[in-house]
Amino acid sequence: MKRVGLVGFFGWGNFGDELFVEVYRQHLGDAFSLAIPHDLLKKPYFSRPIADVVRDYDAFLIGGGDLIIPWNLSGLYWREEYLSKPVYVVGVGVPTWGGYDKKTILAMRSFLQHDNVQMVCARDPESQKWIAKHLQPRCEVIWAPDLVCAMALAPATTAVPPRLGVVTRHRRGGADDYSQLRRLCEKAAAEGYVIRHIVLANGATGEKDRETAAEFEFEGKETVYTESLDEMCVSIGECTAITSMKFHGTVVATMYGVPSIVLSPTDKSRNFMRMIERTDLLSNLKDQHLADHFATDLPPIAESTRASLRAQATAMLRDLKSRLAAV
Repeated sequence: MKRVGLVGFFGWGNFGDELFVEVYRQHLGDAFSLAIPHDLLKKPYFSRPIADVVRDYDAFLIGGGDLIIPWNLSGLYWREEYLSKPVYVVGVGVPTWGGYDKKTILAMRSFLQHDNVQMVCARDPESQKWIAKHLQPRCEVIWAPDLVCAMALAPATTAVPPRLGVVTRHRRGGADDYSQLRRLCEKAAAEGYVIRHIVLANGATGEKDRETAAEFEFEGKETVYTESLDEMCVSIGECTAITSMKFHGTVVATMYGVPSIVLSPTDKSRNFMRMIERTDLLSNLKDQHLADHFATDLPPIAESTRASLRAQATAMLRDLKSRLAAV
């Protein structure tokens, strides 16, 4: 069985990235031996020479989120050593808020223009266009919705009484101002909603996010903290609506049909909400009208929208599987 190395922000416990690993296992695990090449969670990321690590694999799959950062070249994702084997770049996005560094762009361009880069798939049309324009890979740049849309989710049933899920996150810059979020929760609670605070992370990231969640005090709120990705997903699916600082909290909610009010309107969130035609759910923590986004009759995400996302992401993974098999 061919051995495929999964390159990304894996192992730190970030919800979305760990879901990507699960998606790969669900869709590729029956045909390939999948493993994460790095074994350290800090530089240099590898406990043995990278050349020895690369020899253990037949191909590398680079993906999992905003890996194409225009102002920073990761010492984990874009290693020249990977290019001695076929490389597939999938599900990646491009954050643009941090500016543009010419040296970084030239290095990424050199990597993606290598003959061994077999596939480049972005997670939205905006990232696709940026990559094609600025990095100009030799292969065609394609796109598909975020690959988590193809994940088989554990069943969940919306609870009675209704629940409003709240997802916050630890940020190195310090504590956030939750006054507008509190107003939103007060509005929901007045309508009979239970407030469920969901810690969407595990491992080291989960510990930090749990500490941050404790900073948001709200009388009677539930707190969900678990190491299980399935339990995290189900805790979202059981909500009537959620409000989330985490992108993949919104993605998972969408795939359950649960409307998600976006609290961190990053490029990826804006692009995704345009894709599903729900820009009405875009907001931010400081929005003085944040509470106005909540309503007891907030429309769920249409099944046709979810089916389309699932079909497109699954088709891309099927294509990836075929390409890997042909190596």
